Amino acid sequence: MPWSRSRPRRWREMSATLVTRAGPEPTTVTLVTSPGSYAAIPADGGPGMRFDGIGTRWVIDTPEDLPLGVEARIMAAVEEFDHEWSRFREDSLVSVVGREGGTVPVGDDGEAMMRLYTRLAAATDGAVNPLIGARLEHLGYDRSYRLTEAPGAPDPIPDWEGRFRGTTALLTLPRGTVLDVGAVGKGRLVDIVTGILRRARIADFTVDAGGDMRHVGDEVLRVALEHPFDPSRAVGVLELGEAGLAASATNRRAWADGLHHVIDARTGEPVRDIVATWAVARSAMLADAASTAAFFLAPQAVLDALDGVYAVVSMGPHGPVRAAGLDTAPTTALRSARLFD
Repeated sequence: MPWSRSRPRRWREMSATLVTRAGPEPTTVTLVTSPGSYAAIPADGGPGMRFDGIGTRWVIDTPEDLPLGVEARIMAAVEEFDHEWSRFREDSLVSVVGREGGTVPVGDDGEAMMRLYTRLAAATDGAVNPLIGARLEHLGYDRSYRLTEAPGAPDPIPDWEGRFRGTTALLTLPRGTVLDVGAVGKGRLVDIVTGILRRARIADFTVDAGGDMRHVGDEVLRVALEHPFDPSRAVGVLELGEAGLAASATNRRAWADGLHHVIDARTGEPVRDIVATWAVARSAMLADAASTAAFFLAPQAVLDALDGVYAVVSMGPHGPVRAAGLDTAPTTALRSARLFD
C-alpha cells in the first residue's frame, strides 16, 4: 500500500462539495480535510488513487492500475504546489514573501494563475483579488482554524492592479500581505495532475479534488449538482465529456454567523446574493475561476469575460437557478445538461 499514512492529528469533517458522481440515485460523500497533509490511500477495490492533499480529498479514477512511478510524481507535484502557494504553511513561498515583502518570479504555474487573476479582477471590478488572505485570517479562516473573528478593524485589502507584471512574470507583494489563490489554485493543481497522467499515456481518467474535476476520455461522466441546502437533492445533472468542472458554495467553508470564504475584495465582506455556483470549462483552472466569478457576475457575463468557459450555473439564497451556455457548450465537453425546477 504505497504512500499510506495515518490520518493527521488535525482534521475536520465537512460536507461534500457541490458535485457528485451521479448514478440513477445520486449520492453524497463526506470529505475529510486536512491542510498540508499528503496521505495517499490505495484505491478502494479498484484502480486509481485516493489521497488527502491541500485540504481536500482527491480521487483519481483510471481503468487500470497506474504505471510505476506515476503515484510518486503526483504526490511530488501536490507537495511542490502546496509548498509554493499555500497560505496555510509558514514555510511556503507566498507566506515568506508576504511576511518580508518583495518581488519574485512566479514560474509557469504562477504566471498562469496570476494572469487569470488579473482577468478576474478586471471582469469583476476588483471583487476577485488574491490579496484577500489577511481579511480571511481576520475573519478566522487561518492556519489554526480559529474560526472566530479577530477584534478590531481589519486592514484594507490591497488593490491587485500593478502587483503582477505579465511581461516579466514577476509578482510584487508589500510587507504583511497574505496571498490566497483559492479562486484558481485547486483547479490549476488538478490540471497539473491531469498533465502527469497524460504524459504517462493514460487515455481515460477522472481527477476529482473535492469537486474540482477534470475528465478525460470517451466515456461520459454523469455528475449531479448538489443542492446547497439539502445534500439529498440535486439542482441538476450534467453529462460531462472532456472538460473541467468546478463548484463553489458559501456554506461549504462557513463558520460563525454568516462568515464564509467567498469575499468581495471591494468591501471585505462575505458575499450574500449567491450561495452556490458551478462552471464547465476547457480546464479545471478556468472552471475554478468561473465558479468564483459567478458570485459577482451573471452566468452570461462570466462566459463573455473568460474565454474557454463553456457553461455557468448559479443559485441565490432563495433561487432561482440561473444558467448560461448549457445549450451552446461544445458537445465534446458537455454532452447534455438538465436543471430541475
